[in-house]
Amino acid sequence: MFKRLLYLFIAFLVFLSLMGIGNYSLRPEGLSKVYVLNDGWNARYNGTEYTDIKLSDLRELIGSVTKKGDFIVLSRYISSLKYHTAPTVMFETRFSAWRISYNGIPFVESHYKNLQNGKFIGCENNFISLPAIDTRALITIELKINEDGAYNYFEPVIYGSYRDVLLYVVYNHLFVVMSSLFLIIFGLLFFFISIGFKSTITEVNTQIYSSLLYITLGVWFLAQFKLFDMFLTTYNHQTELEYISLYLAVPLMYMVIGCTQNVIRQRLFVLFALPGSIVALLPIALHLLNIGHMNQYLLLYQVDALILCAFMMALLVISIRKKKAANSQMVQLIGQTVLAFSFIFNVIFYYMELAGISRQIMLSKKAVPMGAICMVFASLINYYVYISETYAKKKENESLAHLAYADGLTNIPNRSRYEKYLNDLNESGEDYCIISIDLNGLKSVNDNQGHLMGDKYLTDFSMALEDAFRGKGFIARIGGDEFVAILRDKNILNADICIDALNKSLEDMNEKDPVISRSAAVGCAYKHETVTRSWNAAYLLADMRMYENKAKIKAGH
Repeated sequence: MFKRLLYLFIAFLVFLSLMGIGNYSLRPEGLSKVYVLNDGWNARYNGTEYTDIKLSDLRELIGSVTKKGDFIVLSRYISSLKYHTAPTVMFETRFSAWRISYNGIPFVESHYKNLQNGKFIGCENNFISLPAIDTRALITIELKINEDGAYNYFEPVIYGSYRDVLLYVVYNHLFVVMSSLFLIIFGLLFFFISIGFKSTITEVNTQIYSSLLYITLGVWFLAQFKLFDMFLTTYNHQTELEYISLYLAVPLMYMVIGCTQNVIRQRLFVLFALPGSIVALLPIALHLLNIGHMNQYLLLYQVDALILCAFMMALLVISIRKKKAANSQMVQLIGQTVLAFSFIFNVIFYYMELAGISRQIMLSKKAVPMGAICMVFASLINYYVYISETYAKKKENESLAHLAYADGLTNIPNRSRYEKYLNDLNESGEDYCIISIDLNGLKSVNDNQGHLMGDKYLTDFSMALEDAFRGKGFIARIGGDEFVAILRDKNILNADICIDALNKSLEDMNEKDPVISRSAAVGCAYKHETVTRSWNAAYLLADMRMYENKAKIKAGH
């Protein structure tokens, strides 16, 4: 077990290494022709002019985050575009209506109607195609801000050929793209696999909710980095998708914790999970009802998520101290805790950026995707350990059941199994045929040749019985020399065929090993032949006919 867990851990490290190598080595051609425009900008912020500045320094010049109603104008000359195929400028907007002008002429604008109507405006990476001209051109970007705190920092503007700009954006977020697609694809596969096992493994709910959480996190990462529209069109709802997936993560995480710890109905868990889930889902409802915008409740959600993280860590500590959780559950809890720590790490740097202390480092942006991948591998280990333990327990239970219901000498079903089988069969109401079988001469073999030879007679006969009725009916040993067979469904009328096969098999044994004379008396009866329609009545009738057959055999000798 330890070796296999070690292999999974090594696979996780290899996975992260490959993603890291891919992030830094799979550099597409054409990126050298992409221009990142950070310096040389003139800016006007609510009437205040700033000249020849870097966009990354504008936050420091403004002195605070932007407010609703702020108006920002950014302008800069760019070099000739005639050598670019489909020249494109890409710039990020956050909760803003915007207009881009080309040499003083308004070129494209967006969201002004939503701004006037008080509707929600999200965040976008805007790709704008420009005309290819021989001379340098003045680019002007106007931003009318619709939400408080829209811009903590200002990202550089990028221009070049459309293909190169698109590849540049994807390449700079390659780790996020790979992580997100991995989470979504893995989550979908894991969900359907878990659903397939649900009918046989009742505790698989942890894996179902985990897979839904992975899908949700994958969608959140793509939308958060404004990459989702590169794969599916959201019709300007990418930011709403970002916040919906983010807020759904809390109730899904509570469900994962509840199923992992088997505490989903305990009062303490409900005390945390129910209000925590309501707080997370309420902003979505308010947004859809157009009462408030989802992003306005981010601080409340983050406090809610931090309470979830604290609750999760407390459960982990309690489980370790009291040794309440199974091995598989402990692995799952550790994976959840790693994800919680990555979230806390990300939130710390988010508020450092909001306060103007520093921008978020790339590690903080990648922390949550890495934490999510850690949880994926924890789920895989959990799944493997749980399935292994469940399979071992199932085999043990089957072995115990076999010992309880199998004849110790012949290894075929015993009388207890026979009675249970018939009781279950009788409840179905269907007709069946009981064949009563009694060995001839067993007492004589025991008396004259010894009990070891008598045991050999019994085991030989049980082998012949199994061969004759294999795939056709149920057989059992119900006494010393008494056996029984039951035929039903399509085989109910095959009693003569099976009995002939049994006699033929016994004759073959006698020919090969004549030390014992093997034969049996048989009698058949159908349930419908009895007045009470009970299995006992059918057996007694079959047993009576068996003794009649035994008498004929003796008379024939």
